[in-house]
Amino acid sequence: HTVRRQSIKRGEPRQMPSLPHTAESTVREEHFSSRRKQLEDYLTNILKMPMYRNYHGTMEFIGVSQLSFIHDLGPKGIEGFIMKRSGGHRIPGLNCCGQGRMCYRWSKRWLVVKDSFLMYMKPDSGAISFVLLVDKEFNIKIGQKETETKYGLQIDNLSRSLILKCNSYRHAQWWRQGIDEFIRKHGKDFLTEHRFGSYAAVQENTLAKCLVSWVVEYEDELLCLQATSAVFYIYLYFLRLSPEIFMKRPVVEGNRWRLDCILKRKA
Repeated sequence: HTVRRQSIKRGEPRQMPSLPHTAESTVREEHFSSRRKQLEDYLTNILKMPMYRNYHGTMEFIGVSQLSFIHDLGPKGIEGFIMKRSGGHRIPGLNCCGQGRMCYRWSKRWLVVKDSFLMYMKPDSGAISFVLLVDKEFNIKIGQKETETKYGLQIDNLSRSLILKCNSYRHAQWWRQGIDEFIRKHGKDFLTEHRFGSYAAVQENTLAKCLVSWVVEYEDELLCLQATSAVFYIYLYFLRLSPEIFMKRPVVEGNRWRLDCILKRKA
């Protein structure tokens, strides 16, 4: 903290705000509103100081992370530390002992809830460990009988059963209710089956859809293009998402219609 204090730029607030020292029991009711305002000002001033705003304890207290307010990730849901049990992937061969408890281990992770997915990160580095998509099989169970864990919470989708351990039954209920209400409000389009078995609903008039249609429809015309800005633009745009997306499905001709192969061929 000494190093951080010395590195604070001029003009940034340095002085810690103060809180009232009078005990709550001695404050008259007509002064409650001013006490609340003092607490609000205290927290606001704390968050104006980068040294404290970026401190992991402050972020945990408020329930935010470095991914909370990125617009492209969708609206902000609840966040916080959880204990995650290993395993649960619905892929043959990954769980060495099946249901054997000897294979389970618990890891502390930061869980982030978004409209179309849940993800958890390593608290020390912030590296994303796993993303759980919201799909038609998305479901939340609570209780020791369902999770084989006291104060357990189980989140299912088509690819995994994620087991979380909470501090109390109330804590588990808080997570269950917070996740369920947020997903039902913001991610309901992902909870049902859609055209062609897709997990996501049809989105009209999107830039990605227009570019995909253009590449497929004008495949022959693209033969005449040199490696111009148009080709590079599409190449750069899609490679942000995935260079391995197939323009024609189902895949029947190897990688011929994979995006990176098409653009490489045309460029």
